[in-house]
Amino acid sequence: MADFDIPSAVATVWQRQAAWSRASGEAKRMITRARLTAAALTVGAAVCGTLANQLGRAHPGTGRALAIVAAAALLLVPLAARWASRDAVHAWTRLRSVSEALKADTYRYLAGVAPFSGTDRNAVLLSRFDALMDDAGDLVGRTLDASAAARPLPAVSDVTTYVTERVQRQIDGYYLPAARRMARAASRLRYAATGLTVAAALVSATVGVLGDNFGFTAWIGVAAAVTTALVGYGSAQQYEHHQIEYARTADQLARLRTAREAGLGWADDGTFVAEAERIISLSNEGWMAKMIEQDGAAQP
Repeated sequence: MADFDIPSAVATVWQRQAAWSRASGEAKRMITRARLTAAALTVGAAVCGTLANQLGRAHPGTGRALAIVAAAALLLVPLAARWASRDAVHAWTRLRSVSEALKADTYRYLAGVAPFSGTDRNAVLLSRFDALMDDAGDLVGRTLDASAAARPLPAVSDVTTYVTERVQRQIDGYYLPAARRMARAASRLRYAATGLTVAAALVSATVGVLGDNFGFTAWIGVAAAVTTALVGYGSAQQYEHHQIEYARTADQLARLRTAREAGLGWADDGTFVAEAERIISLSNEGWMAKMIEQDGAAQP
């Protein structure tokens, strides 16, 4: 069992983990807002451009104003996209990686397993902390405004409490709820895109039969632009990939815990904790690498 007289070393690492986690969260929110803004501007430009064309003859002033709005929206799309560029995504993933590494080290230290099972565990912890800070030194500035109030360390003092506070909390409090959120988001986007496609097909069929006396043909292009924007946003957010990854990781952790509790393996404390952290780490690395890969593929 680990010594539960917690020194300041692990408390310091835990507080810094909170700052890196907050900085990572803010970077992710900025990227999401930028992608949503770019999609909204694209849709707005399509709608305003079509309205300007249809209203221009009867209401020249209104038509010109709408045309200006459409042009301005198109000009702002690349600016909004810059906040979700490959560099922004890469910075966010590095912030998240440092945060997760500090979290993993904290839990392993508190559980008293390798590499923190010896009498020099405080020195090992601080050495690993220094190495992480050196590797991510260019991002440290982003964490200075993300300082949080002091928070208690996780209630972990051995591997038994590690299972409850780390493994089970990751399953019930993070991976499963996140998988459900991703599934709902992906479903909403699919339904919206399908609805717009069906509507555009119905309008096209109506125009083909009755003619275009009301100028509906132009709105088919708008529906296509909106559908493209929705699909592009969903693709950038990786909802379906995240759903699969989160659900898979929750299942792996649950099976690992069950096997240990049933006496079917993983009886060695150090090996068990190492495997649990490996599963969590692979999940983080997998979906972050996927986001960087897809974002890079979308760049010119």
